[in-house]
Amino acid sequence: LLARLLIRQPNILLLDEPTAAIDDVAEKQLIDHLKGWLAHRTLVVATHRRAVLELVDRIIVVNDGKIVMDGPRDQVLNQSIAQQKQVQGGNS
Repeated sequence: LLARLLIRQPNILLLDEPTAAIDDVAEKQLIDHLKGWLAHRTLVVATHRRAVLELVDRIIVVNDGKIVMDGPRDQVLNQSIAQQKQVQGGNS
């Protein structure tokens, strides 16, 4: 299904958990292929897999239907890590 979609050369691509049904090796291969293919295209992706986030410039985190984080990928990831450490530190 994804291959058929890519053949059509869309300018905007919407993917929901694109690597959910594949192993880690295939996931890396797919991500590596998509990195080059996505140049000058827009990708909107819903994922729980951190590896897929290599494909994006911006992350919007939604929890219970509300936006709880929004910003450049590295900033949001660093903020998320800091929050996790804070929560873990509070539970010690």
